[in-house]
Amino acid sequence: MRIEGQFLFDEIPSEAVWAFLTDATRIAECLPGCEKLVKTGDGTYEMQMKIGVGAISGTFTGGIGLHDLAPPSEYQMTVNGSGTPGFVNGEGKIQLTSNGTGTVVQYSGDVTAGGAIASLGQRMIGGAARMVIDQFFKCAAGKLRTNAG
Repeated sequence: MRIEGQFLFDEIPSEAVWAFLTDATRIAECLPGCEKLVKTGDGTYEMQMKIGVGAISGTFTGGIGLHDLAPPSEYQMTVNGSGTPGFVNGEGKIQLTSNGTGTVVQYSGDVTAGGAIASLGQRMIGGAARMVIDQFFKCAAGKLRTNAG
């Protein structure tokens, strides 16, 4: 399943957005359902998230890897997690572009799911993923604006 979109960080420079998006502590503050996100190495993180989609919910444990970093404009990301509801694996790309008044973040990636969570169908999983992504970026923008002011 393909997930893609963009978010505008109005009046926030790309360097500040990059610093936020590559800081495990800051990410954990804004990622809905995140119970643990710990840096385990250079660009690698261990995570635990509680996720509910439709009638299926549970805790996923897994990892995140950031690679091919080109600060402050783009990086690649791999995600894997498993738990009672099944498994989720994904790969994606994050691109940051200055638009003169702020930073546009474009994200794109492919996600696969298996187990009970996969029975919900791509549309429901995709909708839930976009909702989590949107909540995350809105929270991040709010925290960055607060820190800038």
